[in-house]
Amino acid sequence: MNETALTQISDHVYWMPPAQPYYPSLCAVVGDQKTLMLDAGADKAHAQRFLEAMKAKGVRPPDYVALTHWHFDHIMGASVIGVPVIAHTDTAEKIAALARYDLNDPGHAEQKAAGNHIANTAEYIRNQLADPQGARITEPTLIVHDRFEIRLGGVTCQMQHVGGDHADDSCAIYLEPDRVLFMGDSLYNGFIPVAHYTVKRVFPLLDALLAFDAESFIQGHTDKVETRAEIETLAGIIRRVGTLVQQPGADEASVLAAAQAQTGQAPDEESLYFTGVFLAGRAFE
Repeated sequence: MNETALTQISDHVYWMPPAQPYYPSLCAVVGDQKTLMLDAGADKAHAQRFLEAMKAKGVRPPDYVALTHWHFDHIMGASVIGVPVIAHTDTAEKIAALARYDLNDPGHAEQKAAGNHIANTAEYIRNQLADPQGARITEPTLIVHDRFEIRLGGVTCQMQHVGGDHADDSCAIYLEPDRVLFMGDSLYNGFIPVAHYTVKRVFPLLDALLAFDAESFIQGHTDKVETRAEIETLAGIIRRVGTLVQQPGADEASVLAAAQAQTGQAPDEESLYFTGVFLAGRAFE
C-alpha cells in the first residue's frame, strides 16, 4: 500500500489509507463551499503529507477538521492543519487533560506498566513537542454533544457519538449523499492494557454503526474501504462469539466447540481471535 496515496473513493470523499508505524486513515470531504478533514493525523509529517497530497490532486484545503476520538495518532496533526477543530465533548475534555499532562512525570514508567492510556502515548507526544517545529496539542473549539451536522455544499456530514471499548468518546461520521461511514477506531478492540471486547459496549456499537445507511466503511487502521456486506459479516461473527462467551462457565474450548456446532464448520481465524478478545474483556465488564 502506497502510504502517500490519496484516492477519491466517491464523488465527495478522498481517502488516505493507514501506514506504519501508527498513521491512521485520513479523509477529506469536499463540498461545493467547504472542505472537512476527518481526523488530523498523528504528527507533523503525517498531516503535511495529507495536505500535500490534497494539493497535488487539486483538492481545496480543509476549512475544518473533525476528530473521531482523543488518541494521539488522530489529533496531533491538528496544529499543522491550522483550522477550527470539531470534537465530541468527551474528546475535548480528554484532550484538555492530555495538554495538562506532565510528560516528565517520574511516575510515568509505573503508570505505563499499569495501563494508563495517557502514559502509553506520552512518549510519542514528547517526540513531537521536543521539536520546536513539531506538532502541538490543539484543543477543539467546536464541541459536539452526541450528534452534530455540518453542511459543506452538496454534501452533509453527520457526526455521532458511538462509544466502544477502544475509546468511550469515539464518534462515527456519516457522509451523504456518498453513503460513506468514517468509523475512526470505534470498532478497534480496546487494547490498553490488553486487546478486549465487552458485550455491553460492542453490541450497542455495532447497532449504532449499522443503523447508518452506509455502503462504504472506513476504519482507522484497516487498509481498505470495506463494503456493508463485509461489515455485516464481521458483526455477525462478533455477535456470535460474544454471545457464546457470555454463557456460564464458558472458556476457549467450550466457545469454539459451540461455534462449530452452530456453523457446522471448524472455527475460522476471526472466530479464534474474537474468542480471546471477549474472554479478555471479562476483566473490563
